[in-house]
Amino acid sequence: DILLQHPRIHDACVVAMPDERLGERSCAYVVLKPPHLSLTLEEVIAFFSRKRVAKYKYPERIVIVEKLPRTASGKVQKFLLRQDIIERLRQEHTAV
Repeated sequence: DILLQHPRIHDACVVAMPDERLGERSCAYVVLKPPHLSLTLEEVIAFFSRKRVAKYKYPERIVIVEKLPRTASGKVQKFLLRQDIIERLRQEHTAV
């Protein structure tokens, strides 16, 4: 995964988030390496561009978390991340 090559990212997972116009877009959940506290979407896009990644593979949103939810066997529980981004979008929509 190209996200894991970023010098500030320790762990990452990309999930689909709903989009009214396109149906779905990509959202990257990232765990940062200490002591880093922030990472912007613009920084990730610049990194992808330097790595010559196709634009359609760029994440359209970054969510920084302390850890990714995993099963006992170590697999990322993507359904929990999808639920989280849906709730975040719902809260943003109602806050407007």
